[in-house]
Amino acid sequence: MSTRRHWQGSWVLLACLLLASGCASVAPRFSQEVQASFARDGMRKLTTRSLELYYPEPLRPVALRIAARVEMCVDRLRDLSQSKRPRDKLLLYLTSAGFNNAYVVSDFASVPQQMVMPTHMSLELFHLMNLGATELGDVGCHEAVHYVQMQQVEELWHGVNVITGGIFQPNIFTESWFLEGLATYYEGHFDRETGRPHSPVWRGWFEAAAHARGGNLNPGHLSPENRQMDPFGGNYLTGSHFVAWLARTHGEQKLWRLVQEQGGSWLSPFGVTLRFRKIYGKTIGGLFDDFSQSVRQGLVPRERPASQVRQVPGVGYFSRMASSPRDGASVILQVGRTETPHLTVYERDGKVRFSRRLTQLLPGRRWISSDPSSMSGLSFTPDGAWLYLVAADIDSQGAYFSRLWRVDARTGDVVRTWDIQDGMGGSVTPDGAGYVFVEVKGDTANLVRLELASGRTEPLTHFEGHLSLAPPSVSPDGSRMVFPMRGPQGWDLALRDPSGDVRWLTRDGRFNYSPHWVDDGQVLFLREHAGRLQAHTLTLATGEIVRITDAPHLVMDAHPVGNGQVAFLNRDGYDFSLDRAPLAPIDASEPPTRAALEPPPPAPPAPEAEDVPVAEAPPAPALATFPLSEPPPSPGQEVEVLADRPYRPLEGLLIPELRIPLVLAYRDEISEELHLTGLVSLAGQDRLGFHSYALNASFDTGRNTPSLVFSYGNALLAPWYLLTSVGYAQTEEEQEFRNGTFTLDQKELQASLFVSRSFWTTPVSLGFIGLRRRYEYEEIPTSAVLTTLFGPSFATAYFAGEGTSYGGTQRGLGLSLSGAVYPKSFGSETTMGDVRVEAETYLGGLPFLGRDNLTLSVAGRFLPGAPRELLEVGGLAAGNTLYRSEETGGQGPGIPLQYQPGLSFSEYLRGYEDYTIQARHAVIGNAQYRYRVIIDHGWASFLYLFPSLFVSQLELEGFGAWARTDAKADFRSAGGAARLRLTLGQTVPVSIYYQYAHRFDANRQPLHFVGLGF
Repeated sequence: MSTRRHWQGSWVLLACLLLASGCASVAPRFSQEVQASFARDGMRKLTTRSLELYYPEPLRPVALRIAARVEMCVDRLRDLSQSKRPRDKLLLYLTSAGFNNAYVVSDFASVPQQMVMPTHMSLELFHLMNLGATELGDVGCHEAVHYVQMQQVEELWHGVNVITGGIFQPNIFTESWFLEGLATYYEGHFDRETGRPHSPVWRGWFEAAAHARGGNLNPGHLSPENRQMDPFGGNYLTGSHFVAWLARTHGEQKLWRLVQEQGGSWLSPFGVTLRFRKIYGKTIGGLFDDFSQSVRQGLVPRERPASQVRQVPGVGYFSRMASSPRDGASVILQVGRTETPHLTVYERDGKVRFSRRLTQLLPGRRWISSDPSSMSGLSFTPDGAWLYLVAADIDSQGAYFSRLWRVDARTGDVVRTWDIQDGMGGSVTPDGAGYVFVEVKGDTANLVRLELASGRTEPLTHFEGHLSLAPPSVSPDGSRMVFPMRGPQGWDLALRDPSGDVRWLTRDGRFNYSPHWVDDGQVLFLREHAGRLQAHTLTLATGEIVRITDAPHLVMDAHPVGNGQVAFLNRDGYDFSLDRAPLAPIDASEPPTRAALEPPPPAPPAPEAEDVPVAEAPPAPALATFPLSEPPPSPGQEVEVLADRPYRPLEGLLIPELRIPLVLAYRDEISEELHLTGLVSLAGQDRLGFHSYALNASFDTGRNTPSLVFSYGNALLAPWYLLTSVGYAQTEEEQEFRNGTFTLDQKELQASLFVSRSFWTTPVSLGFIGLRRRYEYEEIPTSAVLTTLFGPSFATAYFAGEGTSYGGTQRGLGLSLSGAVYPKSFGSETTMGDVRVEAETYLGGLPFLGRDNLTLSVAGRFLPGAPRELLEVGGLAAGNTLYRSEETGGQGPGIPLQYQPGLSFSEYLRGYEDYTIQARHAVIGNAQYRYRVIIDHGWASFLYLFPSLFVSQLELEGFGAWARTDAKADFRSAGGAARLRLTLGQTVPVSIYYQYAHRFDANRQPLHFVGLGF
């Protein structure tokens, strides 16, 4: 018998970790709704000089416009990059699904680098960021920054990626604040002023937070987990301002020198802050200190003017608002750090009329999403009795669609809803019979009237091309509509006359937004003044614009409330307040402004994208109707189409995305013979993710322990996804047996097939598994044991809940059910079943704390027909054990080899992490109370070599657990725990915890437990 070390399990894992890749695997390439759109639409591939773009065939004009814009941005970015080595074309996917997102995936193991984008957005939130919901080219430019930055791979990892197909890209370790900060900065620094860098909402949000802290920011404010930066995240909000400061102070080129330095690093996750010091002369922490000092020095003390009155403080970190001039009531959709989403109506004097939760919990719920950031178009009927709004919700495939709500303004009951597909809210008509909203199709937006009684829709405008419209407001007489429209300079106001003609009301692009009628001749709206968004009025007859607020940082959703007053959301530190001010000039000495009749001088026109259709768009002069022949704004340059053809179903399938050949040599400790051990991993997919495969094989010339696993995934029936796998493995392990040490030889064959999808947010999985395992001690021929297990399975889970960033889940309901049937289980003639059911509920904690919650759960596991000792209860630790008290009474008996086919049957029992109870059935109840001490502080790096460290919170827990096995034995525990939650590198969550448990049964001693969780 050989006495050399056994490598067969550990070396494969070590090799995978060293290559930072993991072994080849199969998983869906795209999210369900995106994959389903590719299966549904006829897809084509468009090739340009720097792009390979896959798009739905009916949306070719949209694809061309996006390609032209993105290619222009890629050219600029590659000019900025230090290395001029040719790079691969960008792999870009357009989906027709209601996606409301865009992202870039870095090249990592089995997943190639790719960009996924929608053809439109339907959330007004993007408008507040100064991104038109239909102008996806600008969004594509943001994502292109990520893509080009990730492509900067040099030296060692360039060679490794060429050989293996792509393991990872070093720039992912610059962390999220730099990745998103850089992309957000360039979002507004290509060829026009667009995006968040030029949004007064974005600036006001950051300015208000900086004022609340007196400019004293710490690197923890760069973290996406810092809750003072809700809802945008510190990586975006603080990161974009920090990167902009770096560019202004140290020059734009140093950003790209840093990208180049990181791309050529060998130990890429380590020493990132030292690379900053090499380029900038200071570490990230030192640079951030300089940035924080600059913020402090730039702060100008600003207070509410005497005319602005705070009526209701603290109405959430994100809110939307509308008012009824009839009775002066104001409705606020709000979510806070300690408050779940609510719809609250305040009377004219600030008293609460009612406050209703928005989240529904029970199965069969009428809507899923209740986030105020996905809602728009709040509008009261003239009598103040009804409130209308548009909410983005989730369909059965997981895609966004829009739904109109009618809410009783006296009680908060949602009495009726209408599905309006893709769009955002607007305004109810004065007669209460219709609702005018923005409909979005492709990259074109238009005003549409919905007849509420019949559900019939009537188009009110007929624009074509990438034109963005924002929620309109219908005039008191019902004949006109004022609405924001995004022109070449930015957001301006336009008016639709009774004849159907549309004319400009403003033309200066100063974020003219959110209009509401004061009367038939005057409009209240938001407009940028001195870099801040303030409320203004516009007199239609004269074009006179008067500013009526001077809020310290930001005004949103200003509405007339009657009695010569306006109500609005005022950004106050980290939250909004509901404020009021007179509907009168804020400064009598400030002369009124005349609405600009001409836009600023345009840039020289660029050539139009090839084959882009013309569109209706406003001409330069104000007070003029649209000519039908004027094209939309140019995407920036001409796009040269090299090829445009239907998608080939197996494109790219036979070229593995991951190809790892790894061979290690070792010398036997006894015979001193040289042997080879190796691993081969291959993984590939077709370009649209319909087919994917993975192969992992290992060998060892010194011993007969080969392994082979092949997996295949199929998404042709998306949203259903099929995954099948078959594998063979042979291993050897030294074990104690019959008072001696013997070599246990194990041979196993496994096969599985699963089909799965989600209905709304509820996953469903159907499967079949087959397991065969043979054990034999090499020195004892009569010790062979053969065990098998095969049969069908089913699993599903339901959850609905609402939570807060400080308190966790405050209300929630979770239900799960799984089952399997195994004929002739474990080589016997007995049919065994496996049924598991669980219910859990979340409750808010003690009143007025807002940082605690209570969780109650009960789970039942039943194995009819199973051996008595098959189910293991307890003996499992949550995380990795660092310390456990000794002499707690032993581990309990083990499971015989006959019942170890490669599938475990176990249940976690808190307080019994050190002891296993064997049973056939078990019912387990748990109760846990958790209080959070919020810390939210961070450091730019940890000991210089390691990435950033963010400490989010300390959690204090009290718990109790009760398990009853086989309806006769009880195992109870109670105790407490303390858990410190950290995040490394803005991506790796880590928790360090201590737990004490008192056990009431089985003569178990108290358990002290220290662990590390990831």
